[in-house]
Amino acid sequence: MSLLDLRDLSVTRGAVPVLSRISLAVAAGEFVGLVGPNGAGKTTLLRAALGLVAHEGYASLSALPGMARARQAAFLPQTREVAWPVSVAALVGLGRVPHGRKMQAQDHQAVDHALHRMDLAEFRARNVLELSGGELARALIARVLAQETPLLLADEPVAGLDPAHQIRTMQVFRDLADQGRGVVASVHDLGLAARHCTRLVVLSGGRVVADGAPMQVLDDATLATVFGIRAFRAQSDGPVLMPLSVLP
Repeated sequence: MSLLDLRDLSVTRGAVPVLSRISLAVAAGEFVGLVGPNGAGKTTLLRAALGLVAHEGYASLSALPGMARARQAAFLPQTREVAWPVSVAALVGLGRVPHGRKMQAQDHQAVDHALHRMDLAEFRARNVLELSGGELARALIARVLAQETPLLLADEPVAGLDPAHQIRTMQVFRDLADQGRGVVASVHDLGLAARHCTRLVVLSGGRVVADGAPMQVLDDATLATVFGIRAFRAQSDGPVLMPLSVLP
């Protein structure tokens, strides 16, 4: 079952093309990593898919009414800002708003489960303005988890997290996919992407230049031409990829 369908999706800013005729389908059970250098179009792709920026072409989510879209897909933006001194539990509880009712037992259970998944159970009463940057990032991830949508879109979700919570977050996303949901996340750490994603889509210059199984996509040629690096590869309880050096 397709959870996201993009056809000939293009975005321009002024006369400058940002995305050029992107076609992409994401099925239930997939954890798709969007990878590419800075400025490749990853953030724009996520936002255009949701109808948050003007675009040409077709995006299945942007065609939905607002509340229906929020019940279909949760979005974690790259920007991490909270303006109000609410508790962590209240912030995470905002993920239940699209369900359109007063908080009930199942909503509280969803919040509790999300807090536990992101290692925040002990922080539930903490003022979010008193959290560290990494703690706030995890609380915002918990908010989209509590939304319990079929699809989750996340823009650089592990940026700024310590190594343990980077791995934990990527594993949570992989678990969602294994349970039959879908995840699309932009990821700069190619090692984490190769190890946890079921599929990688490589963007460069606003175009898809590779799409497939992680270790097949991240071959020497793609690493050299798109990222300008060389890397070490191995298998150790799964694929291992470690960038080593920048090519001259």
